[in-house]
Amino acid sequence: MFDNVDFYREILDNLYDGIFFVDTEGLISYWNSGAETLTGYRGADVIRRNYCEVFKPLDQHGNDLCTYSTCPMRHVLNTSTMSEVEAYIRHKEGHLVPISIRIAPVREVERQFVVAVEIFSSNSPRLALRQKVEELQDMAMFDSLTSLANRRFVEMNLATRLEELKRYGCSFSVMFIDVDRFKSINDTWGHQVGDRMLKMISATMVNSLRSCDIIGRWGGEEFVALLINMKEDALFQVVDRFRRLVENSALTLDNGSSLSATVSIGATVARTGETAELLVERADKLMFESKHRGRNLVTIDVSS
Repeated sequence: MFDNVDFYREILDNLYDGIFFVDTEGLISYWNSGAETLTGYRGADVIRRNYCEVFKPLDQHGNDLCTYSTCPMRHVLNTSTMSEVEAYIRHKEGHLVPISIRIAPVREVERQFVVAVEIFSSNSPRLALRQKVEELQDMAMFDSLTSLANRRFVEMNLATRLEELKRYGCSFSVMFIDVDRFKSINDTWGHQVGDRMLKMISATMVNSLRSCDIIGRWGGEEFVALLINMKEDALFQVVDRFRRLVENSALTLDNGSSLSATVSIGATVARTGETAELLVERADKLMFESKHRGRNLVTIDVSS
């Protein structure tokens, strides 16, 4: 009924979900407003650029989708079949965003074969996290720089979780995270860039956790996370994925260069009868072991 290309483009431009087209060379040829909202990139930033270079897409385990495993875009171009994948992409502000991607083969009006890509966030856990942040703001228990929970809120939840562990056997683990060489970042690039780095790392960390987990800024460049009902045999994999996702985040500086940071992590399973102070102290010591072994590492203790 409608032959006007502009008509269809106007529909696509006003969809809430992100839509973009990629040609056979992997170059982005169309970009709608939904994609801009989700990624922070305007059309002028990405048109005729390779999607891998822009987004640095990672799979759910933190591996590079463009090199580590079969590229989903290339798979659709080669097979002409629809594909869906869960992934992380890099936001313009540097942090990683968890998204679902649906890729379908189409033809443009010029008869050039392209793939149409729909990207959308996982709304339910993200909404839960957003509501949690709003609650923290109302209670004055959030960190004003990073918008994470503050130390007071984490300490209150630690006490609650330890009591639940004692009464009902509800297990949880604690991560102690420290940004590597953060003083050097401040000294070299200034405190404004340092603040942006903390915000970027915080956003990536929030997006890497489940909605039931809790993370807060402990102080300075230190963070503490509570992983609820985490199986002991899965702890290292989960924490190391967390580390890799932070490692793959990057700030774009005013001069156009990129700046990344890494974190050292200590993680441990909470033990029945111990205090919050002892639990955090053990996770802190494990984090320092990661530092001493070379930084950008994970050290865990799953003994209970």
